[in-house]
Formats: sequence, structure tokens, C-alpha cells
Amino acid sequence: MISMKRTKPEILAPAGTYEAMEAAVKAGCNAVYAGGSFFSARAYAGNFNEEEYLRAIDFCHLHGVRVHMTLNTLLKEDEIARVPAYVEPYYKAGLDAVLVQDMGVFHILKKHFPDLPLHCSTQMSIASAYGAQLAKDLGFSRVVPARELSLEEIRSIKQKVDIEIETFVHGAMCFAYSGKCLFSSFAGGRSGNRGRCAQPCRKFYRLFEDLPGEGGGKRKFLAEEYLLSLKDLCTLNELPYLIDAGIDSFKIEGRMKNPSYVACAVSAYRMGRDLYLELQEKEQAESFDAMSDRAKKEYSDFVQTTVSDLQDIYNRGGFYGGYYFTDKGKQMAALKRPNHIGLRIGTVASVNAPKFAVKLEKELHRKDVLELRKPAGEETSAASAAVIELTSGADGVPGDTVSLNGKELKKIKPGMEVWRTRNDALLTKLEQEILNSEKTISADCRIRAKLGEPLQITLTAKGCGKDGTDVSVCVEGEPAEAASSAPTAAKALEDKMKKSGGSGVEIAAFDCEMDGDLFIRMSAFNQLRRAAVEKLKETIASMYRR
Repeated sequence: MISMKRTKPEILAPAGTYEAMEAAVKAGCNAVYAGGSFFSARAYAGNFNEEEYLRAIDFCHLHGVRVHMTLNTLLKEDEIARVPAYVEPYYKAGLDAVLVQDMGVFHILKKHFPDLPLHCSTQMSIASAYGAQLAKDLGFSRVVPARELSLEEIRSIKQKVDIEIETFVHGAMCFAYSGKCLFSSFAGGRSGNRGRCAQPCRKFYRLFEDLPGEGGGKRKFLAEEYLLSLKDLCTLNELPYLIDAGIDSFKIEGRMKNPSYVACAVSAYRMGRDLYLELQEKEQAESFDAMSDRAKKEYSDFVQTTVSDLQDIYNRGGFYGGYYFTDKGKQMAALKRPNHIGLRIGTVASVNAPKFAVKLEKELHRKDVLELRKPAGEETSAASAAVIELTSGADGVPGDTVSLNGKELKKIKPGMEVWRTRNDALLTKLEQEILNSEKTISADCRIRAKLGEPLQITLTAKGCGKDGTDVSVCVEGEPAEAASSAPTAAKALEDKMKKSGGSGVEIAAFDCEMDGDLFIRMSAFNQLRRAAVEKLKETIASMYRR
């Protein structure tokens, strides 16, 4: 039996573009997974060219974030020989791990890069401790188990095998077993196992039953829905149980999603993880079930608020908790529509041309986008909905009845559900607090200015090196001169150092050893300051390189 020592689970974020990678890091992820130009299971994501990927590796490492490359498609004979040359520049730059599905890819990577950590994709369908142990024996450092496993099955694997476990916690889910789908390839010649899924599971289907009888050919109509489209996964409510199970990495799906989605999802799961671990430590509880009702309610209140944001940002037919606790059957399916359904915020109270009134259940903002739909159980496809984009006079809180302008009022009836598909206030908040914020590292600054000696700037970033080490750099400039009139004040140098906006480095503490009556040219000092900042960042990045 493996010791279940509790560790802080990794928040693993999707990065389909450089901008999404930045959003993930700013939102507080511990690792990102991203595809390069080839061999990625999301061929239609933005992905990265070589220059962008190398820059992303340095950016992530500067902020203590790991980078996992997705090389998780099935390769053909004429492609596999290209793998070493393709991976080599990223390996040298300090790539932290590669996710693979193809055992041939595993073999060639292990041969050429023996110290590069390799992870088993969920498409390897590791479904037992025996499979996990085989993966470990072969040289894998982490497995992403088959998506269909229950939490108890995952817990059992973790207890029996000393290997890292990574599981999906949020995002789109595939109808096929562990994503090993042949439908797209069969129907349209675009294989999901080659990264080119056409998503036939999101199409509209009619279901018939063949009737017995002589001659055959008779069918009974049963349904007309998006029969294969699953709801999005959301495990924020179950997250404490996943942490208690000892899972090492929580993976958010979404390499096709925009930076706002990535920022919202990463922030939600980081805060959920941190809140639970904080409550657990405060109460000295071994598990979520052992916590007090007060602590459970605090976590539940957090989930209720945060899930609303996640629904606003994107949800396909609602959320479900995956297979972790039970096979949920038909309720896992998004039968009515395969795309973003939004969040229900109220109902139409009355229609009085040229306006209609809405009784609000959730807050409303004047630049939201709404859809008016028939009540649940009736047709709710996007094509049948009235889409309203608000421009003014529509702010409201739960309980309010607001009057809105509308077109085609003949289609709008009292009792229709009002759903928000774009939350303007949430998007603005994400932009202000995460997307447009500057991600910085903190450094202490020491300046030495002596007459006739080279001016020195020393920057020390505590805990910012690989494995949490301190990193210190020193740069030297032109000698300081005796002041002929007004000498340079230490405060002026401090102000210049602390005005490093956009550099990625924030000065936390300042110390200056300086002779009196010195003159320092500010243009030369600014040049030296920039050189010190760049040297610090380069030194940190170089610690990860091979």
C-alpha cells in the first residue's frame, strides 16, 4: 500500500494560444498544456509556432509554471522519424513533460530524451492498478486514467501504485470511450485520433426503431435531438473529494477556448482548491466529510457563486460531475442544443409593445446578451430563440422587474425563459483583474554608487529559481562622477527602479550604498536598470534549460 501523503494538487490549464497561456498563468495555474505545430490532438486550436512556444516556456518558468507538450496523436510511419528533431528545441528550452498516446512516440522519446518526463494520455485507457503499474515500469511518470473511472477506482490506483495521477475536472467531454473515437474519421475522413475531429457528436440526429414484420422496412420514430452531445464537466462541488483521493493534477479542458474562459476556469479551481485546503488545515480534518457544518457551508457558498460565473462564461447544456461518483446516464446529455446555453436569469412577466418586462432571478447588466426561450421541455434550440443585445437602461438585481426593448414582439410571450449568453460585467472583471494585469516577479534591489567606480545594480528574486532557490544578478555601468551642481539623490534612483512597469519585475525592497555629491546620468541609469531586469529574467529561465 502506497503512503497517501497529502500534496497540493496542480491546476493544469489549457493553452491553445499564447494569449490563453498568459491568461492561465495570470489566473494562478501551476502548469499549462499546449500543442506545437504538429502531432497535437487539437489541430484546430491556435497552437504555437516554434518561436512562440520557446517564448512561452521562458515566460512560464519565470513565474514557476510548468509546461507540458501535447504530442498525443497516433502517428504514421513516415511521421514518427520527425519526432526527435521536432521536440529537441523545446527539450533544450526546459520543457517539463510530454503527453503521449502512441507507444511508438513513447519509445522514440524515451530513447532520445531519457530524462524528459512522459505522461500517459487518457486515450491510453489506463483503467486499473495493473495498467498504471505497467506504465510506471515502462518509464511513465504520470497517467491520465480512462475518463470513465469512478473516484473509488482512481483512489484505488493511487493507493496501489506510486505514480502521479492527473484527471479532468472541467470542460467539454467526449461521447466516445476515453476519447478514442472513430466516428469523425468514418463519417468525414477527419480523425479525432489525429487531432482533426469534426465533432459529429454535436450534430442533430433522428432516432428510429426498426419494427418486426414481414418484408421489414418499417420504422418507429423515437426522438429528434442532439443525441450524442454531452454536457460540460464541472467538478467544483466535488473538488474536496478529489483532493482527499490524492489526485496530483486537476486538468481543465479547453485548448479551443478563448483567454476569458481560461482565466475564469483556472481562477475558479485554484480558489476552490486553496479554500478547501485552508479550511481543512484550520479544522485539522482528515477529509471533507469530517469537517464541521460551518466549514462545509463556507465551501458550498463559494461553489454556488463561482459555478454561476462558470455557467456564464460557457456551458454546453448545463454541467455534470462526470463519472466520479456514478454513471449518470441520460442526464449527462445536452439533448436540446450542443453549444453554449448560458445562464437562466428570469422570465418574461408581460409584453407591452414596444417593450417587454422581465422578472429577474439573477443580476442583469446593460451590455449583456440575452436569449428568450420557450419553457423547459419545449424546443430550446438556438435557432428558435429570440436574441436580445442590451444597450441601455437594463441594470437589475434579483427580484427586480425590468422593462426592455425588443424586436419581433409577436414571438415573445409571458412565461418565456430569459437566458444570458454573455455576461458583460463578468468579462469586464476578468479583463481588469486578470487579462490586462501585469504578471510580475518580486525582487529586492541594491545599488552601489562610489566615486570613480562602476555603478552597480544587484537584483535578488527570492524563491524564484528552479526548486525555489533565490536568484541574484549584478550588472555594472559607467563610473559615477562628482556632481558639479545638483547631486543625484538616492530617492531619485529608487523611484526609477520602482517605475519598471511592463518589465515583468516589481521592486519589493530598495537599498542604496552611495557616496555623497555624485552625479549619475538618468539615461545611463535607465539603460542599466533594463539590463539588470533582463539579466534576472534570463538567469531564471536558463536554470530550466538543458
